[in-house]
Amino acid sequence: MRTLAITAVLVCALPFGSMADKPRVGRAAMRGMEESLDNKLQKLWPDDPVQVVGLTQGVYITGYGAVFMSEVNLAPGTGITPFHQTVTADEVKRIHEKKMARLAKLRDTMTNMLLGSAKSLDAVPVEEQIALGISLFYWNWEDRSGLPAQIVMHASKRLMLQAKSGADKSFITTEEF
Repeated sequence: MRTLAITAVLVCALPFGSMADKPRVGRAAMRGMEESLDNKLQKLWPDDPVQVVGLTQGVYITGYGAVFMSEVNLAPGTGITPFHQTVTADEVKRIHEKKMARLAKLRDTMTNMLLGSAKSLDAVPVEEQIALGISLFYWNWEDRSGLPAQIVMHASKRLMLQAKSGADKSFITTEEF
């Protein structure tokens, strides 16, 4: 009777599915992807780099997939300091134009980073998603007209792996807020 009771308790304690049939996405894989994304963002414009505000953070959500978030300042400018106490209208205009001009390349780079992450994150199941979100940094004095606060892209890992280079990438959902 005691053996039967112990067996019943052990069976009840086991999850209904085996953890062995779902690969675990390790922290090392996520960290490697975070570093890769940071490096790509910092090298977008080598002669006049963007400012990565903090480091990219990634998380794996079982049943959904991998999510990566970063924040960048597309056109770092001189902020308000004791030595630069006001921002001129020309500076505001120049920074706004620079950020507007850089958006297209940022979007293309994000698409390529997303596709590359699908190939690199082997442990993420193909039926799950991979998402990349980039928040754009602004000073309170900036002209934000026409500029998003955040760009989020995501797609099924399966579709990204099936995509051929140069092919239609309409399966990637892009949202701007």
